[in-house]
Amino acid sequence: MKIIKCLTEDARTTYRHIAEESGVSEATVKNRIDRLMEDGVIKKFTVMLDYHKLGRAIKAFIGLRVQPAKLQEIVEHFKEHPDTHVLYRTSGDVDLLFEVIFEKMEDLNTFLEKDMALDGILGTVVTIVIGPYKRCPWTGI
Repeated sequence: MKIIKCLTEDARTTYRHIAEESGVSEATVKNRIDRLMEDGVIKKFTVMLDYHKLGRAIKAFIGLRVQPAKLQEIVEHFKEHPDTHVLYRTSGDVDLLFEVIFEKMEDLNTFLEKDMALDGILGTVVTIVIGPYKRCPWTGI
């Protein structure tokens, strides 16, 4: 887990640094990372963007209740939308839960008025993020 922790903090860290942190040799670190990749534990190495610096600081979670017959059509619509960052099928009060990130509140409002006007959406719950206690490790927001 020390190797994974080091890579989670900085995926560009050197094998030498990970070896020093983990108390093993560089060769051991390389072999373990290779095995983690081969086994599919590590899917890919990626970047974490600072959405605030990109001017995209409006984050919201949207829950949808949908007609079962329209579920897949609605999923495909939101899955392809560039402002949808995460989309989940859920149980409970909503059928779908997704995360969107926008530059301005006006953009979120336009999204809610236009993109949410789909046949089969029975209800929505919109929760706007005011501030983080712990930031998302992938989006930084």
